[in-house]
Amino acid sequence: MKSILLKIAAVLAGFVLLVFVAGVSGLTFCVWPTFLGDKVLDISPVVLSQLNSLKAERKFEFDKSSFYFGAPNELARASAQAAVDSVIVSLMQELPRSPQRAVVLGVFKEALAEFKTSESEERDQFLVYLERIMSIVGVKDSGELFNVWRYGFPYGWVFSA
Repeated sequence: MKSILLKIAAVLAGFVLLVFVAGVSGLTFCVWPTFLGDKVLDISPVVLSQLNSLKAERKFEFDKSSFYFGAPNELARASAQAAVDSVIVSLMQELPRSPQRAVVLGVFKEALAEFKTSESEERDQFLVYLERIMSIVGVKDSGELFNVWRYGFPYGWVFSA
């Protein structure tokens, strides 16, 4: 009986270690699916106009609603804004042809993978803009994509259980 419990504990410890290493290494993000829970979105001219309005905004400046003090310098701000604007342009091109939640999350996943700042404030603010885009296009959640990108693990699953 004791040897069976030790084997179970070893398997469990190995699984926990594997999940930890996959999360920390970024492997979990690389394989995270964006097609689960797919649905058709209502992409109207109003939605496209709202996306265009968001694209026209100057981004990564002081935002008291999210307690964001702004990018550390103009180069970082412009680079981060370009990343958000690129997402918006991609979605404005793709969504009229294929109005799917999976398309939105797929574009987000590519953009997140390319967003290479080590500044946690800019990473968080990038997610704020992606959440605004989600709100505009009618996507209710990221399917844990944001948590997996930001923290390596789908923490939302833990907290919803």
